[in-house]
Amino acid sequence: MTRTLHGMTWNHRRGRAPLTEACSQTGIPIDWEARSLAEFEDTPITELAARYDLIAIDHPFAGQAEATGALVDLADVLPPEVLDEQRSGSVGPSFDSYRIAGHQWALPMDAAAQVSAWRPDLVAAAPTDWDQALDLLRDDHDWIAAMPANPTHLFSSFVSLCHDTADTSQRTSGPTGRPLWWADDGIDTAVGTEAARRLSELINLLDPSSLEMDPIALLDRMSGRQPTGDGRPIGYAPLVFGYSNYARADYGERLVRFSDAPGGTGTMIGGVGLAISAQCLDIDTAIRYVRHVVAPSFQSDGYARSGGQPGHRRAWTDPTVNKITNNFFADTLTTLDHSFLRGRDSRYPTFQRHGGAALHTMITTGTSPDQVITEINRIWLAR
Repeated sequence: MTRTLHGMTWNHRRGRAPLTEACSQTGIPIDWEARSLAEFEDTPITELAARYDLIAIDHPFAGQAEATGALVDLADVLPPEVLDEQRSGSVGPSFDSYRIAGHQWALPMDAAAQVSAWRPDLVAAAPTDWDQALDLLRDDHDWIAAMPANPTHLFSSFVSLCHDTADTSQRTSGPTGRPLWWADDGIDTAVGTEAARRLSELINLLDPSSLEMDPIALLDRMSGRQPTGDGRPIGYAPLVFGYSNYARADYGERLVRFSDAPGGTGTMIGGVGLAISAQCLDIDTAIRYVRHVVAPSFQSDGYARSGGQPGHRRAWTDPTVNKITNNFFADTLTTLDHSFLRGRDSRYPTFQRHGGAALHTMITTGTSPDQVITEINRIWLAR
């Protein structure tokens, strides 16, 4: 009799439904628990690996896995042809985001980056560049504009604007996987200062509720699943991690469409990797399950149909998958393919948490852009 495994994902249909669908298809019994989005972004991998056999992880935790050995190195247990297929089917740098020094700590079952979201019943089309976006935000409307700007997601938007601000040559990935504008001694001062200025300008044009929201909260309000504060709908979000669920006709009261982020330079990649704890008592069964979840045939069928946001390129380019999501994947693929990696060393999650909190305080209190980047780099060096 197959032992029941224990898994941890995050609490959204995108996080749970495709994993339970995979259990149904494989017959592998897994008791899936779910944590909040904030816990998904902050909980140390060592804590989760001590309690669960299978874990949905955010790629910055790959550094903790490398330092502690808390996860199974999938490069040691999967056939080379499986890894090669996953690499060739990667959306943007998704596959490499979980890879450090030849060790593969997870496989990308889910791919995401910051893109734009808009209500087609309120906005004719999403802006394609930042000048258009700012013009739209400055105009008077009977709807509001917002974006996730709690500390974690304000930080995400800050570094995405850094990437857009940087010269083309600086957007190239360096030895660590980070773009060249993000060096070992911190973010390029000129790039970071201008990005902080642009972020402050952007926040001042958005509804103040933005400062409290994460992507799920914003998209729930945007789609009518949750009420907005003053009753006006959210019509446009210039930067938000994409969630294909809200682009499906049966998910919210109002359809939300998604498009590439303004500018076309790419944004910070997110997504979710599926990992196996080094303490798993039935690694063979866990491996069989992971292989099924990331297989292109399942990704472009059961994974997507059940409400998941696949990590495999075959699903992103599949006509049926795009039809059921109002072209979510085709309309945002360019942003994903130009996206960049943030830090992944073992201390990065601590930096992101403290850096996001400091950035949030400074942006909301009107601190000057040069002081913002000085403080962010101080926290980076002290991590």
